[in-house]
Parts: sequence; structure tokens; C-alpha cells
Amino acid sequence: MKKRLFMLFVPVVVATLVAGCGGGDDPMEPEPPAVEPPPNLTGSYALVSLSSVLSGGLTLTPPLVSGTFSLTQTSVSGDEATGNLSLTLMYPDGAGGTSTIMDEGTFVIRTDGSWEQTGNLQQGRGTYSLAGNVLTVMVTEPPAAVSTTVWQRQ
Repeated sequence: MKKRLFMLFVPVVVATLVAGCGGGDDPMEPEPPAVEPPPNLTGSYALVSLSSVLSGGLTLTPPLVSGTFSLTQTSVSGDEATGNLSLTLMYPDGAGGTSTIMDEGTFVIRTDGSWEQTGNLQQGRGTYSLAGNVLTVMVTEPPAAVSTTVWQRQ
């Protein structure tokens, strides 16, 4: 009888030990998903179109306007990228001539599509989109800088 009791008792003890050691109350937390960085906009771009206060709200295209835009991404942190920019725009001055804007500065983009630029001449905030090699920048503030520029990466 003692032998039978012992034979029944051993599996119960072993099962209890296995169950107690297996699960644990300290499960590993899963890693959060990696943050998607914004696209790398580094490159030289040629102006495709410009609509702004300078153009009286009209959308102008070459040869009436021309321009170059150079972006160099310098760092990425999470969903944000920063870099340097240089810009040259030539547009009709309204008196039969041409005016030129040349600016240099920095930009910040985020994966949510937001755009910020700080230049020697102009600051602006808005949005950007990249479709293939076509970059569209829509500046929505400040009011004097409101514009939409479309650029083709060269």
C-alpha cells in the first residue's frame, strides 16, 4: 500500500515542480515596433512649378520661373530628419524683368509629412510629399511665405 501511495504521490510532486518552474511571473516585454524614418531627400532638384504670393497665386512653370533646390540630410532621429538646404529662385518681377532669391539654411522633416525650414531670408512651416523623384513642398505659415513648389530630383 505504501508503494502504491508513493507511486501516486511522485507524479503529483513532479507535475507541481514542472508547473512552478515553467511559467514564471516575469515575461519579457515585446520590443516596440521600430519607428519608420522619413525619406532621405538628399539631392539636387529643379523647379517644376511655383505658386506663391510672388506669383500672385498663379501657378508658374519654366521658362517663366526657374530654380534649384539642394537638400543634404545630416541626421535622423526616430521619425525626424534634419539637414541643410540651399535655394535659388528666379521669377518675373512684374515690371518686365526677373528677380532672384537665393537662400541657405536648414530643414526638418517628419514621417507625418510636416516640413520646417529656417533660412537666412525666409522661415516656413508646412508639409511635404515625395512621389518617386518629385518633391512637393507646401509652406502654410507665415502668411507672407505661403507657397507650393514642385521639384524634380536630378
